[in-house]
Amino acid sequence: MAPRLVRPDPRAGRSRPRAWSLPRPPARRPRGPADRVARSRDSGEPAAATRQTGTVDRPTLRRLFPRRVAIVCAAVLVVQGVGLALLVRDVREPRPHQVPVAVVGPAVVAQGLAEQVNALEGRPLDVTASADREAAVDDVRHGLTVGAALIDLTGTQDQVVLDGSTDERLARAVVEQARAIERSHGRTLSVRRVSMSDVDDDVVRGLAVGFGAVGFVVALALSLRFGPTARTLRLGTRRVLVVAAISLVSGYAATLLPGVSTLDTGAQLRLAGVLALTAAVAGTVTLALEGVAGFGGLGLSAVFYLVVATPQLLGTDPHLLPAPWPVLSQWLPPGASVEALGAIALYGGTGIRLPLLVLAVWLLAAVLALQVSRRERVREQTAPDAGLDEPLLLHPPLTPVVRHGRLVRWRWRVGVVVLPAAGAAFVLVSFVPRDAVADVAPVASRASETECVSTGTVRSVADLNRMVRTVRGGPEFQGGDVGADTELQDGRRVMVFGDTLRSPSFAGQRFVRNSMLLIGGECIQAVVPEDHGALIPDRPSAQSAGRVGYWPMSAVTITHPGYDLVVVTAQRVRSTGIDDAFGFESLGPAVAVFVVPRGETPQLVAVRDVGPDAADVTRPEWGAAAVVEGEWLYLYGTANPDQPYVFGFSLRVARVHPDDVLRPAAWEYWSGTDWVADPAQSRELIPAAGGTSQTLSVFRDGGQWHALSKRNEFLGSDVVVWTAPDPWGPFDGGRTVAPLPSDAAQGRLRYLPLAHPGLLPEPGTVVVSFSRNRTDVDEVVADPTRYRPGFLRVDLP
Repeated sequence: MAPRLVRPDPRAGRSRPRAWSLPRPPARRPRGPADRVARSRDSGEPAAATRQTGTVDRPTLRRLFPRRVAIVCAAVLVVQGVGLALLVRDVREPRPHQVPVAVVGPAVVAQGLAEQVNALEGRPLDVTASADREAAVDDVRHGLTVGAALIDLTGTQDQVVLDGSTDERLARAVVEQARAIERSHGRTLSVRRVSMSDVDDDVVRGLAVGFGAVGFVVALALSLRFGPTARTLRLGTRRVLVVAAISLVSGYAATLLPGVSTLDTGAQLRLAGVLALTAAVAGTVTLALEGVAGFGGLGLSAVFYLVVATPQLLGTDPHLLPAPWPVLSQWLPPGASVEALGAIALYGGTGIRLPLLVLAVWLLAAVLALQVSRRERVREQTAPDAGLDEPLLLHPPLTPVVRHGRLVRWRWRVGVVVLPAAGAAFVLVSFVPRDAVADVAPVASRASETECVSTGTVRSVADLNRMVRTVRGGPEFQGGDVGADTELQDGRRVMVFGDTLRSPSFAGQRFVRNSMLLIGGECIQAVVPEDHGALIPDRPSAQSAGRVGYWPMSAVTITHPGYDLVVVTAQRVRSTGIDDAFGFESLGPAVAVFVVPRGETPQLVAVRDVGPDAADVTRPEWGAAAVVEGEWLYLYGTANPDQPYVFGFSLRVARVHPDDVLRPAAWEYWSGTDWVADPAQSRELIPAAGGTSQTLSVFRDGGQWHALSKRNEFLGSDVVVWTAPDPWGPFDGGRTVAPLPSDAAQGRLRYLPLAHPGLLPEPGTVVVSFSRNRTDVDEVVADPTRYRPGFLRVDLP
């Protein structure tokens, strides 16, 4: 009797005898183009080269690089070429980009300088303001910032503290940029270096690049020796373990190098671990890219570890390269390796978490990519057959001869996508100069004083008016209005003016929105910026093609040992195109800060607009008057309700600590009962009906506070003093202290009376200046002395 045929039970254990069913006729292998495509899918082989023969066809260019392979090679080479071309340009012409630096000084100065430097073209430095010198220096020592500028306003020399471990070219770039900024303010600079370690930054970069190359070369050698991608999980695991073993051995061997042997044992062990991780990430990422994209993936890995790492080989800090290099550097393995190694070797472990996390994520992603790519290859190499219980293997094992042929072709292709990048990187490292000095962004030069114009002796108001009428003045100042003043600690007085006329012989703008005079020692000097424009420069208008200028309203001095800070409040103005004295509109307030060392020239350090541009007279013009009392700077705001027959301005008050004057969010407003953060809750101290001019003076005399102004602005005729017990009122209804009419029929304007309590003081009185102008602009141009202030003395209530 014939034996009974039984199909095998797949759940049967190994102890049971294995009974086999009668085999079915073998399925016909697919023939024709489909078979050739299926057999060539895994490695990009041409169909003719996949025949299971005992001999290998002679390799030709066409078989080595068929169309699809050639396209991939070309794409990889293009990517490498573009990256290298960009690197050549950027490495040969280094320029700092957003280098983290701190500036330390009084808050109002540090904030102003930070804004000024951050606004430089190309933003070479990323500056933050600080008031804590020790903390700023400690940040430099721990590598959190590259440098810290310590501002010493008692003299004219500041100090830059630099990270002693940073790239030398980056350090020079920061110093040169800082010196350019210091020169623009008439100051000099000294340099001090601090460091936590004796290890050289170049050693760290060399180790990072070297161990990245170790991992890449190990993975490349495995590919060249055993062919593209492991066919089984066990072989793939073996490749990864080989990479890990070599990484560990080389990592711990690196601790014997002279450059890192000075580190303590704990730091050396941590350094060895990061080096091993660096090599392991490089090797695993290379294997993963190869598994996903074949030899094209190896070409991309060459971009990672040869092209991107070239700046590290040259010792070029990423901050000397333009975008996107600084961002790419910290998120790619080569840059993260440098950061992690530097944190251990240079900065005592500060800042190591992020780069280690980046490396760990890359390693995990590479392992997952290897697993996914292996499963995809298995899925492609097997296909279900409708008539079979098990899938049919489309790729039977290759004969040794055919396998050798494919390995030869694979090595050719790998060489084509890897060797050009390696050669180009070698050429760059060998021939690109490493001592190029980085360019610095241009900085507008400082203001300077003109030659002294003698005023003669000034002992009375009559002498002041004589000086105004007879002193010819220099070409840089012929006439101006406003004339707010403040006294410096060295005895000089600063006077700031609005629209200013200059003589036709002046080499610069003849008409500017603001200017400044220094008065002292029987001498008047104009303060002129290098561009011979306005001292507070105009800016573009956000709403029209014109420009926005700054009219000074008040000035106060904040005294520090050895220097003064002069705070000038201004209103932003824009021309309306009407060719007369009223052809302007006010857009809102602004604050400018000047630093004035004893006996030196005032230097502008900051300008801050308060609120958006808006021609709205109902919005308070904060800074219409200003006064310092105790620890507070009081800023008075004026507003007109824009109602018929109401020509005056109402008065409100805000306060702020002087160091926070550039931070409107820190201002507080008097609500009538308390100081609040919302300006809309500010309370009127003087009503608009019969109220003040847009700009006025508020000052203290003995135990009383006075607000002095012309009632009802231009249309008024009297100088009035309102009195209160405190800076925030309550103010009385005002008392007339002097007539100050305008004569419209004669075209004569007299306006903006301002008090000068420190000028020629006498008990119970105050010297008052007032602006003079003509309705016909041509008359003023013909005789600028008509556009100079007048003075009078008034009795106080």
